[in-house]
Amino acid sequence: MNDFDAKVKKFITKHQLIPTESHILIGVSGGPDSLALLYFLKRVQEEMQLKLTVAHVDHMFRGEESYQDMKYVEKICHEWNIPFNGERINVPKEIEKRKSASSEAVARELRYTYFASIMEKYHIPILALAHHGDDQIETILMRLTRGTTLNAAGIQVKRPFASGVVIRPFLCVTKNEIEKYLEHYQLQPVYDPTNKSDIYTRNRYRKYILPFLKKENPNVHIHFQRFSEQLIEDEKYLMELAKETYNKIVIEEKVGLTLSIQLDVLLESPLPLQRRCIHLILNYLYQNRLPENLSANHIDAIIKLIKSPNPSGELHLPDRLKVYRSYKKCIFTFSLEEIEPYIYTWQEGETITLPNGSQLKMFVADDEVRVGNEYFMLNDFTTFPLYVRSRRNGDRIRLKGMEGSKKIKSLFIDNKIPIPDRDSWPIVTDRQGEILWVPLLKKSKYESSQMFKGKTWILQYIKQSDFWEGQG
Repeated sequence: MNDFDAKVKKFITKHQLIPTESHILIGVSGGPDSLALLYFLKRVQEEMQLKLTVAHVDHMFRGEESYQDMKYVEKICHEWNIPFNGERINVPKEIEKRKSASSEAVARELRYTYFASIMEKYHIPILALAHHGDDQIETILMRLTRGTTLNAAGIQVKRPFASGVVIRPFLCVTKNEIEKYLEHYQLQPVYDPTNKSDIYTRNRYRKYILPFLKKENPNVHIHFQRFSEQLIEDEKYLMELAKETYNKIVIEEKVGLTLSIQLDVLLESPLPLQRRCIHLILNYLYQNRLPENLSANHIDAIIKLIKSPNPSGELHLPDRLKVYRSYKKCIFTFSLEEIEPYIYTWQEGETITLPNGSQLKMFVADDEVRVGNEYFMLNDFTTFPLYVRSRRNGDRIRLKGMEGSKKIKSLFIDNKIPIPDRDSWPIVTDRQGEILWVPLLKKSKYESSQMFKGKTWILQYIKQSDFWEGQG
């Protein structure tokens, strides 16, 4: 056994990457790294009783040339008696649809989606990829330089993927060691010319920064890998603590749409846990696919928002995620849309469904006495129709038991109504436009002081949640 094989096998054992008798899917582009990985796994296949399958994606960036790469990988797999799965995916066409996305990000997403489909189709629990020690250095430096400290630990040796895991057995070796391995066994990889183009960020790091680091220390990749593993271990521990805090602060959550938190408990936590709670929230809403342009600056901006002496404010994050601060509550949401002003005519006995999904119901009084701001009793002098509308600038209500009037805006502020809810909040007026009632908040002086069975009209506000619970 040569030094290369011994080093990789030791790394595999240390991280428990490949149990004996495993079925492994290998992502093979045909380039030096993936071809070396395929050959290595073929060499240890009998010893470890492995079943191997190959997946290849032609991203169609280079036309016939990249298609021939796919045919070449297929030919090697045939010669080595390894099942081959290949797919041509028109990534350039997909990039045109997603104008703001980078070509690298789109290609990666579609490639991994294909790998996941093959794993599911053939019930393969392990995906092996050929990222090596130089890739690790580049990744960590790129993320730190860009300010993306959310995942600055770099490439993980092993992590959950699809219905199994993805592993990187080559993170312990360098690009130079891989090339010598190929040369020793006279293996002929294909070369993608775009890997040398300065257009791509990673290539610039590879071309200009890595040579300097390797000159300073030929074993720099070992130190970066150790740094990555230690950081991941520390992060795992802190994330467990953050999850405990997260479970205490979440008020409402809808996957991929909205999450609301109570700020008191969050602000009592140490700052490292605050940051990680926000990271958990973002992962939840972005469904573990954080945008490339989401950076540590966004986390800092959210921290600043929730610590601000101003009780309200908002932030706009990548991919239309909005963050609203409203007093002791913070709302993260994709679901909020601009609320169009509305007005409904409300006749006797009608039920109105509002834009927020809640209802206003009107019925004649019975023996039951209704109290609270979810009810309002019309007096005998009220004439129909009533109107239900959204708020307007300058709205004022003459409050029951008070002299003068109060701004509706002040009413929302006093009751700490979240800013996103104010434009959809219903205002009930009489025929002349006088505000009678702001459901759940305040009643006007025009409410009847007496209720007469079979005669007095009762207005009721039914929240969406209450309404749907009542349908069961």
